[in-house]
Amino acid sequence: MMIPDYLAYFRYQDKRLIPYLYVITFMLLGFYWKNNGYTFVKGDAVSLSIVLSLIAFNFIYELRGYWAYKCVVKKIDASTVPGNSPSRYQAMLLHPLIGTVLCWVLFYLIVSGFLQYLSPGYVLPCIALASPALMYLIFRFARFYYVRQMKQAVVDRVKYRNLHCYAGLNLLLTILMSALIISPLRVHDDFSLLEGFFSARLMVAMLILCAIVLAINLMFIHPSRRYAFLGRLFLQEIDFNFSASLPLRGLYDMPLWARLIVLLIIESLWLIIISAILSLVGWHVYFEIYYLLCIVPAMIYYYLHIYWRWHNDYLMACDMYLRWGVIDKQTTLW
Repeated sequence: MMIPDYLAYFRYQDKRLIPYLYVITFMLLGFYWKNNGYTFVKGDAVSLSIVLSLIAFNFIYELRGYWAYKCVVKKIDASTVPGNSPSRYQAMLLHPLIGTVLCWVLFYLIVSGFLQYLSPGYVLPCIALASPALMYLIFRFARFYYVRQMKQAVVDRVKYRNLHCYAGLNLLLTILMSALIISPLRVHDDFSLLEGFFSARLMVAMLILCAIVLAINLMFIHPSRRYAFLGRLFLQEIDFNFSASLPLRGLYDMPLWARLIVLLIIESLWLIIISAILSLVGWHVYFEIYYLLCIVPAMIYYYLHIYWRWHNDYLMACDMYLRWGVIDKQTTLW
């Protein structure tokens, strides 16, 4: 029997990711660059490297589950992939969190080098061109070892007890990413805290900022995670108690435009209340803390939005899992 050229298939799948990597990276770097007064300085190396490592994390986090699905449903045969199964130390390095820390070190060295030796006008293009290329190499390396890992009987303990924990991790990373990107705005006049927290200009600017951050995050929610959830079901990283019901079903049943109007009203009232409290108590907080306090309603809605979407993806994954069990039994009988 002729063995398919899986390496060519892997390369084809990987190359489809390249445009998306460049678009996401250039857009987020562009936002930071604009907020920073259209320039980068040496002090931005830490923030920029964290942003880039978080982008890499988002791309490799679901790789293992996705390729587990590919292997189980026999779209690829892991036993024909060249190379041995990764060792325990290699598997440890391939853990998404450890890999993200290593990515941060690499990106920090690269960004620091660009900021040190290049003129300001060349820094953004060089980072925007080099960092996605490095992410692509990391992605290929991780994917190759994840597929080789499928040669073993991979049965892990339940990693996520419920969808709340899974969505909570995404929410935490989203808040961290947005806080880093908007942090340079603290020196802009519209966001100046010198006029006090109850300044109309500050509150309007913060309301617009929260709306923009929410809109961008909603725009880039992954189209579907059903195949990643299906792979996690096969790996037993999640079970059938992962998501039992939808929270706030009444709000979910409302059309999107009605939800956003309700959110706008709540966000406006929340901004006024937070600004009034901070003005009355006379606390002096950092701009980033003020931003995190103001964006709470928007982030709660973002959490609900991704939960609703991923709950539906999870139900589809469960349906495919059960159907595949029936198909696999019938195939075995034949």
